[in-house]
Amino acid sequence: MEASTAKVISIIALGLGSFVTGMAPACISHSARQRHPLFISCLLCFGGGVLLATSLTHMLPEAREKLPQYTELLLCAGFFLVYIVDEIVHIFNGTNEHPQSPVVQRNYGTVEQSLLERRSNDDEMRDKCCGDAGSPTMCHISHTEPCNKSSSGVIGLLCALFVHSLLEGLAIGLQETASQVLLLLGAVASHKYVVGFCLGAELCASAPGRLCAHIVCVALFSGGSVAGIAVGAVLDNVNVLKDSVAVPIMQALAAGTLLYVTVSEVLPRERARWHERKHGAGMVQFIAVAVGFAIMYLLTMYLDHDAE
Repeated sequence: MEASTAKVISIIALGLGSFVTGMAPACISHSARQRHPLFISCLLCFGGGVLLATSLTHMLPEAREKLPQYTELLLCAGFFLVYIVDEIVHIFNGTNEHPQSPVVQRNYGTVEQSLLERRSNDDEMRDKCCGDAGSPTMCHISHTEPCNKSSSGVIGLLCALFVHSLLEGLAIGLQETASQVLLLLGAVASHKYVVGFCLGAELCASAPGRLCAHIVCVALFSGGSVAGIAVGAVLDNVNVLKDSVAVPIMQALAAGTLLYVTVSEVLPRERARWHERKHGAGMVQFIAVAVGFAIMYLLTMYLDHDAE
């Protein structure tokens, strides 16, 4: 088999396969999501673990190989970049209305009234979670989901994954033999399909019912690797771009973007939704995050190293 044939196979496998896996969550019916909400939340937490591992154990080490001195700084820059964009969007799209806090009225009466009121207040405190208003203790989980008026998180996630897919496709397109192309294809496809499914699940949660936007986002994600392979196969002077400092800079910035989306939007949203709905749901979500992180880490450590 010639290298060009192997690259065509790679384009079809990565482009079509990642598109199918990205669209798979959209095929889950609304009634099924309503019947199994905790399962859907665990899928999103699994995706959060995959994105976290992609950022810290896959993209960050690749950037550190070529730019060891400033990699962590660029990671933070990518994190703060999405942060400031998110806040700017909220400034223009937010409202200035704030709910008025209720005024606490104190009643002074007889001793019997004070004892009855104290007893009823104690019962209310037991029923309240420690994070509710009026509770004297601190809760480790916010009861309010992150604001979903801004789409900066989804845009940042899509841009980061597109850049990463483009660079991976570029690496495949620069291979000179068919065996090298197919070996690297297996390594890239093993985690690209998983990330594609997680992207589709996150799109379903962030923009439910918007099928056209879902298709466009998944198509962009799938087209990143296709474009990278095509550019690497057509141009002979891409080695200059591959060895340039721009590649690790883009990798580190994309890693910071994924980190922000994971720890500031995906995981806080799912934890807030289930904090008071079902006892023990938080532990199930943690297991889903850990499993997603472990699977992505193993795929990165073993398959990518074998390809190298």
